[in-house]
Amino acid sequence: MRPLIPPHQLFPVAEEFDGFTITREMVDSAAWYIIGLACLLSGDLITAFNLHVKLWEEVKREGAKAQPLSNSYAFLGAKLPTRLAIEGVALASFFYRSKQNQYLDKMKRCLDVVEEVDPRNYGAYLLRGIYYFLADRDIEKAKKQIQKSRNERDAAWQFSDAFLAAYDGDLEKAHKIYKRAFSGTVKDNIPLEVETFIKDVLDQEPSKIQLWYCLGMINFFSKGDLRLAKEDFQRFY
Repeated sequence: MRPLIPPHQLFPVAEEFDGFTITREMVDSAAWYIIGLACLLSGDLITAFNLHVKLWEEVKREGAKAQPLSNSYAFLGAKLPTRLAIEGVALASFFYRSKQNQYLDKMKRCLDVVEEVDPRNYGAYLLRGIYYFLADRDIEKAKKQIQKSRNERDAAWQFSDAFLAAYDGDLEKAHKIYKRAFSGTVKDNIPLEVETFIKDVLDQEPSKIQLWYCLGMINFFSKGDLRLAKEDFQRFY
């Protein structure tokens, strides 16, 4: 807490009352920040995120006053964006996977905060693409988010890009993108998560038979499950 509450804070005699108020606000800010971290460490990501969002709103208000009240606001102004980006992406991902009540609205709130503090966040781009697709089937907005996430270090964005191409009816393009994705690097859980996502879409829209081809590609090339791949391709044909 030392960066948040300096050990010595001197005020002119005429401003002693203001000085007391500032010190109280500094303690409140430090408490919100530290309790938020404690909640995060204990696994309560929702409370951690909410506390840090509340604190971020305060930091922005104090910054707008153009008064150098203390180093604590400078410290929080530097630390909170990174903290909120990490928490926001993790929480949006949690809401998406858990499918809680009104999970899309909850995802959007988290992603809006991340867009403010870290507008080029890779994970947020991917999740925002999912959100636009699930909320409104807005293919164009989803594609724009995925295109913004293009990079050479991680191929997860290519799985999303290929899915959107296939859903939009361009299976040849999807095939080419998938082949590039399979040669790239992704976390071990990505193929299974993509498979689950596509199956959920097929449950809602069984007429999108081209998605069975996508599942066949994933099971054959990414998961190495030849039996499931054969079943998927047969459903497509």
